[in-house]
Amino acid sequence: MSNYSFSDAAIQDLDEICEYIARSNPKAASKLFDDIRQKCKLVASFPNMGKSYGRLVPNLRGFAVDDYIVFYYPRESGISITRVTSGYRDLESLFADE
Repeated sequence: MSNYSFSDAAIQDLDEICEYIARSNPKAASKLFDDIRQKCKLVASFPNMGKSYGRLVPNLRGFAVDDYIVFYYPRESGISITRVTSGYRDLESLFADE
């Protein structure tokens, strides 16, 4: 059975994103959260379906949900989500410390 897990940083990213969106549109924040979890479930079953971001960090992959990118590492039993961020962000600086 495939599963997914969120790192502490990814949980913090999701909290901040949803809190920001909820200030003006709570329904949109809830929908984004649900859409991300649904897509995580799908990708956990097919870990290599995401785009490779190996140029940033070896084995790093990601997929888009709206304007956000969910970054993860494939595992035997699914995926480990490491970060969730805006697709407009400087991705190189986000992963500079990894």
